[in-house]
Amino acid sequence: MCCWQSLCSIAWFAAMSAAQETLSDTPQNSTPLLATTVSTTKVISFRPRYPYIVSIGENLKGYYKHLCVGVILSNEFVLSAAHCIQTNPTKQLYVAGGADSLNSRKQTRFFVVERRWHPQFRVLGGNDIAVLRIYPKFPLDDVRFRSINFAGKPQRDSGTQASLVGWGRVGVGKIRKLQEMPFLTMENDECQQSHRFVFLKPLDICAMHLKGPRGPCDGDSGAPLMNVAKEKLYGLLSYGRKACTPLKPYAFTRINAYSSWIQESMDSMAARLKVLQINRTVWKDGL
Repeated sequence: MCCWQSLCSIAWFAAMSAAQETLSDTPQNSTPLLATTVSTTKVISFRPRYPYIVSIGENLKGYYKHLCVGVILSNEFVLSAAHCIQTNPTKQLYVAGGADSLNSRKQTRFFVVERRWHPQFRVLGGNDIAVLRIYPKFPLDDVRFRSINFAGKPQRDSGTQASLVGWGRVGVGKIRKLQEMPFLTMENDECQQSHRFVFLKPLDICAMHLKGPRGPCDGDSGAPLMNVAKEKLYGLLSYGRKACTPLKPYAFTRINAYSSWIQESMDSMAARLKVLQINRTVWKDGL
């Protein structure tokens, strides 16, 4: 299957109204952490704490349905997990950002107009990474929207303290705000042998959830593993053996191993857009 998906038709998003959150309490073993439908009526503070994090979702009968988490790479590109977008490549997706709550009217919505996932991605087979191009472009004002550096130096294989930031499920009917969860990276060999992570790949990071009543859960896929204080990106959440379970290890895609692929994907999509714009100009001039 081709790892490209371009969406050419653009129509503005329908008006939002309230929806009830629907949840499942039964986690699945070794499955991607997908999502549930949320309300869009609450209002929060205008300045988000994490302006580089966005929600990826779909329009479900007029309501915004959060699916996964993404991070802003530039004014028109978002990084996320491949399993979030590859399972249904024809579905129209949206990106929402500019607020820490999924229930905020202050979130701004953008169309996903092109997407590219790693050509060697397989569910539970590694390379769980994707780049999305959005329209219109993010207004990178360093207040509501800010990009994050993805080409940093690699962290240690074990003993690195980090945080996962995501919108995963926290309870029935509760407002979905971005939450931080503490993690500690560990050696892949230890993760495979002691915790039976048989699908872990060399380009994955294994990190242990350290504290809290619930581990990464529905809607946290693609969430960044990072040093929040330094805004240093380490990985993207891929899967866990038992989603939502606290004090267990989880697998992340190792970002520094894919920095060249990320940049090449951004450059390729930007070049394709430029060609389309040139062709459109030539076509109009020829009329």
